[in-house]
Amino acid sequence: MKYLNWRGKLVNLSRIEKILVVQPKPFGDVLLTSAYLPALRRRFPQARIDFFVTKPYDRMVYKHPSLDDVVAVNMRNGKWYIYDRLVSFWTVFKRRYDLVIDQNASTSSSQIVALSGARYRLGYSSGQSAMFSNIKAEYGPTKYNAAKRYDMLKPFGIDEEPLQLFFYISGQEHKFADAWMRENGLSGKRMAIYSPGTTYRYKAWKTSRFAEFADMVAERTDLATVLIWGPNERSYAETMAAEMKTRALILPQLTLGQAAAFLRRATFLFCNDGGLYHLAVATKTPTLGFFGSVEIIAWSAQGFVPTHFHLHNPEYKLEPERHFGFTATDALNRFRDIAANFGIQVKE
Repeated sequence: MKYLNWRGKLVNLSRIEKILVVQPKPFGDVLLTSAYLPALRRRFPQARIDFFVTKPYDRMVYKHPSLDDVVAVNMRNGKWYIYDRLVSFWTVFKRRYDLVIDQNASTSSSQIVALSGARYRLGYSSGQSAMFSNIKAEYGPTKYNAAKRYDMLKPFGIDEEPLQLFFYISGQEHKFADAWMRENGLSGKRMAIYSPGTTYRYKAWKTSRFAEFADMVAERTDLATVLIWGPNERSYAETMAAEMKTRALILPQLTLGQAAAFLRRATFLFCNDGGLYHLAVATKTPTLGFFGSVEIIAWSAQGFVPTHFHLHNPEYKLEPERHFGFTATDALNRFRDIAANFGIQVKE
């Protein structure tokens, strides 16, 4: 297809030689947007494809095989805000892109697209970016967010594909994980990683139930218990370990790359709704996510990624205790249903 007929207007696809995908932040959204990059690359095999993102979220697309470059800019608050915005506008404009894709559809991304000088500007038909786009995509039905982002590419004849996320892990990050496992007697052993924390407290399953569940798994399987935590989440891991009857090791503070290296070595991950759940899609780590009062169809990869599952009670309503409407025994039964698929035996 050399020409795209968009509402009676012919778009000469052969003139699209430089493409920019705009998704400034945050970590999870940047990673989820990267899902369609291989399909975009196959549709435009000769084009230069770049990704606009603010620091430090550029780590999520570092060395992505479908990208030529990552345009990473500062986005500071206070006195630097205007300066950083102007630098962003100029950085994009001087690169002279033929097609700019406003994946974020926010005020920030819409401004980047509007001032890009691109011949073709692709955005959604509704929302903040609509007025600046001359090619518009329609929102499709709600589904796992990584898959839903393919809606943006439909005007170019790109359909949804089986999801595969990419995250680069360096040799040093792999060595760090191996050294820690060796120092803690885990070399050659299988481990279950637990992430009891999350950025938003209402998304964190009650810690006492997390601890009870981890004890059940430790007593019924050969999996060692390892707790992982992100920024401002260490208290969750410490509280969980203190409430457990079996042994639990707490990982030190990790970079994203180091966390991914540990996920790659894990036999299974148990976590809340959050970025780690999606990062595990990239590392292909079997995962059971515990979801509370959220739009489960949008944030769970179950049904889209064969390694990912969830436990969710649709009758649960948000409340302070955060029991999510299920018990540790319910979680064990859910795990037992899927464990054998990954070579894990759960004793009665």
